[in-house]
Amino acid sequence: MVSDLAESYDPLGAHAEDPYPFYAEARSREPVFYSPRIDAWVVTRFADVEAVLKDWAGFSSADSLRPIRPLYPATVTVLAEGFPQRPDHVTSDGEAHRRLRSPYTRHLTAPGRVKGLEPSVRTLAETLVDGFAGAGGGDVIPRFAKPLPLRTAAAMFGFAPEDVPTVRDGSESSFRLGSVDLTEADEVAAARAVVAFERLVARYAHRRRTAPNGDLISDVTAALADGDGPLTPDQEAELVTTVTSTFGAAHITTADLIGSALNLLAAHPDQWRSLCRRPELIAGAVEEVLRFEAPIPTMFRRATRAAVIGGVEIPQGADVLVVFASANRDEERYPDAGRFDVTRKPARHFAFGAGVHTCVGAAPARAQARVALQVLTERLPGLSPASGSAAPIRRSINVRGPLSLELSW
Repeated sequence: MVSDLAESYDPLGAHAEDPYPFYAEARSREPVFYSPRIDAWVVTRFADVEAVLKDWAGFSSADSLRPIRPLYPATVTVLAEGFPQRPDHVTSDGEAHRRLRSPYTRHLTAPGRVKGLEPSVRTLAETLVDGFAGAGGGDVIPRFAKPLPLRTAAAMFGFAPEDVPTVRDGSESSFRLGSVDLTEADEVAAARAVVAFERLVARYAHRRRTAPNGDLISDVTAALADGDGPLTPDQEAELVTTVTSTFGAAHITTADLIGSALNLLAAHPDQWRSLCRRPELIAGAVEEVLRFEAPIPTMFRRATRAAVIGGVEIPQGADVLVVFASANRDEERYPDAGRFDVTRKPARHFAFGAGVHTCVGAAPARAQARVALQVLTERLPGLSPASGSAAPIRRSINVRGPLSLELSW
């Protein structure tokens, strides 16, 4: 029998804007429950989320980004004009996961790679602030939080500036399909943007096959496509899948991290002033934002065998939704967990997952957020909310951040 609490869970509706009171109640009353709305077992406590993530053999990632409802038939028709989807390093297990993840790990963890990224990120952040500082106020999401990681990721992957609009629209659309409640017309339009992005990535993969230049697409193509002849259809499909999905994660979640940081700090002006006075607090502040407003709030796993989590039996084959956003505010893990505090001593959280599937882009994301706050505290120390209304939050089960944020400076 499904409880009233479980029956009420509505991650794209009633619990989209502010799910945290619901999660607190769930942790207290029913920390593991079956949700008929999403047809999955929902896991809300830190210890239970950790148990699922560490047991990668018992809880497969193969369907970790599954849609929460079927796509419209017209959407499926449009997507068929692109490339067949293959597993990537997020949606695979075991040896396949290690093979698909390794080129990203090598590229992003090469000696000095992330540290060497920071000067260019700072230059871009300064340039963006130059463009709007004189306005005295405005929406910082399209002016700063989104373009900073978008252009940084585009340069890292090797996309030319003229292709940035296509990769932006396509990657954002791919994250909306199945995780946001769209109308049929909007969903079909999103699918068309995804197909355009896929075709562009395929062209890049073919060019990098014959003329690598040290960018991320070159490294991924060399690692995953054996041989030196033309790409096979399977190689092409795999490269398109992994590059499109990873690029989207690289900039969308980082934009949400920066946006959430500014939203939280604007709502806590004393803490913003502390960062302006004491820039040494910025690194810890980024960790507190990641804990308090995880850019990826949830992710699915599938039970490969019957298991007991939090005293509840999970049937073999059942989907499990691990709720990072809830685990990161677990009162049993963090003192005064519901309070945002940039002076909190950083502790382990699930903003980047855990275990073998820990996010490969965690270091670049942290670096960009640190630089963003360093530049803004120096250039716009008077940052404050422009109105009393709350910032609208993205209605998605997979990603979370403010859609717009009006500030004054």
